[in-house]
Amino acid sequence: MSTFSLEDDAIVSPSVFLDDLEAAGLPVERIDGEKRSRVFPAEAISEDPVDSGPLAGAAAAWLALRQSRTEASVAMFRGMIGSYDRSPYSVGSLETYLECPFKFFAKHVLSLDEERDDEEARRPRTQGVFLHRVFQAFFEEWGRAGHRTITLDNLPEARSLFARVVTPLLEELAEGEAALERNRLFGTAAAEGLAEIVFRVEAESDAEVTERLLEHRLEGEFEMQGAEGPRQVGLTGVADRIDLLQDGTLRVIDYKSGRPPTTKRMLQLPIYSMCATRQLAGRHGRSWSVGEGGYIAFRDPRRFVALADRNGLDQVLADAQVRLLTAVDEIRAGRFPVIPLEPFRCTFCSYANVCRKDYVGDE
Repeated sequence: MSTFSLEDDAIVSPSVFLDDLEAAGLPVERIDGEKRSRVFPAEAISEDPVDSGPLAGAAAAWLALRQSRTEASVAMFRGMIGSYDRSPYSVGSLETYLECPFKFFAKHVLSLDEERDDEEARRPRTQGVFLHRVFQAFFEEWGRAGHRTITLDNLPEARSLFARVVTPLLEELAEGEAALERNRLFGTAAAEGLAEIVFRVEAESDAEVTERLLEHRLEGEFEMQGAEGPRQVGLTGVADRIDLLQDGTLRVIDYKSGRPPTTKRMLQLPIYSMCATRQLAGRHGRSWSVGEGGYIAFRDPRRFVALADRNGLDQVLADAQVRLLTAVDEIRAGRFPVIPLEPFRCTFCSYANVCRKDYVGDE
């Protein structure tokens, strides 16, 4: 027994006659809740199983259309597209896959343009391009001047040459932007400049440079060691700088406009190092091994971040090869779910408008 009530949040409330019900002597008929009919359209579509009986006209047609749709749980709605291969693979794109498989899909499979309309979004990329130009121009001029290794003795000469090389490049920028870049490169009273960091990393090393390769292209079939053994993978990439040292080792440097990648998605620097040892085998009549490497990073307070120390280098290289082969296998299987390695990056992702991020974290 109930009575209608339009107050508060309750549609109905218990009747005031409930207390007299037991003494009334009325027969009690119990209705099976499973067999009760649905009177209102809302009941028909909000309770399982859905019953189209109470619906008619446009409402019935709408329900039929909704029921004919493919279930949202189907794999195709979860980033699975079936077998796919885009060999050779750009190492940078594989690093993007580790960052987020769907981002790789949007950028490298669908070839969607990145949405970077505002100046703040474009600035890191612009800074990165300028940083590459600056150091490439300096080291080319340094080599033409007859120098190889930067040492503590010729450090003043390196600083002087750097200033001469960079000045015309800074003049190409707007006045405010040029001032910012000058401070980053030459430093201020509060912070050391990137140029000084680059020079000191080399000057404080005992290694002598035999040859310096700038913006060096790596392309071909390279052997990568995975959990199930060695495999050949077609790879492409451009190493910012490779120093061939007199002791037969390579020093690979990567310039970053932001921060270095986290260990779980770091691929370019270790993989470029491995590929370089294979590609450069026989150069100067010898074989080469990975000796050291690191990131020169604009937005990292450390500015120079080493790839690994001597004791941990082999493990870093081995782990990177496993990550690369895992990414290649997932891409070939056509798996591109929205699983960002660092979910906070979704807030400024260039493909947010086409991302099914509503199911991130479901599993």
